[in-house]
Amino acid sequence: MKIRQNGFAEVVGGVGGRAGGVHPYCELLCILDGEADLEWSGVAYKADGLALFVILPNTPHQLVQRSHALRYWYAEFHADDADPLPAVDVIYKWNGLQGGIDWEADPYPALRAALHAAGMLMKAERSLPWDMFGEALASDLRKLLVLISSIAAARKPAPVHTSGEVVVSETMRFLESVFPQPLTLQTIADYTHYNPSYLVRLFRKQTGLTPFSYLNELRLNAASEYLQHSPMTVQQISQACGFQSIHYFSRTFKKRFGVAPSEWRRVRRG
Repeated sequence: MKIRQNGFAEVVGGVGGRAGGVHPYCELLCILDGEADLEWSGVAYKADGLALFVILPNTPHQLVQRSHALRYWYAEFHADDADPLPAVDVIYKWNGLQGGIDWEADPYPALRAALHAAGMLMKAERSLPWDMFGEALASDLRKLLVLISSIAAARKPAPVHTSGEVVVSETMRFLESVFPQPLTLQTIADYTHYNPSYLVRLFRKQTGLTPFSYLNELRLNAASEYLQHSPMTVQQISQACGFQSIHYFSRTFKKRFGVAPSEWRRVRRG
């Protein structure tokens, strides 16, 4: 794990203020006191008091202050393969739990202690050389990720059988929120608690597309927006939108829009 940036903030009198954006790093955002909304990839998550959010790379996010005073910390980091980053569906569900957690009930006191330890370390950042501080903070963040995965697994809900339209609608919202991330059909099926082949049939019946066809549409639409409005290179846009390689991105983009990404950008920008 490599720490990119971190911060500890105490904001007074900034109701309605916003902080956030898009960056190619994972992020942990901890609300310590106050009320706020996290707008993450088109979904608003409410926090009233203590809350911990996991933000995936290349996903738009804004923290909106809802109380007179707000205290929080954040840490952006590059996660290595060996780091205990929870699965995409686990992160999505974990963020949805925030605002409704009883922090006095087991096992949350252990997580709360780890949250405050990380925050205290950030407040004392200047007392350590950067390399020592970065190593210590990375250790604290790994602990938090391990606890998130373990707690989320223990809280795994029983499958709820709902109508096909509701299942497909929820699947679409899930894909819209996490489309930049590496996804497998099994990951999507785990989110819905349905068999993968059944989910594909259900999704196609409701939309005329497979889940991965819809996912590709989301990625291509996002890529077209980046090409028209951002200074990012085609390679950077390919990665930001979840494509495994620039060659696959270029081939898929040309099949969808009729021209290569660079040519599409040139024509649109005049």
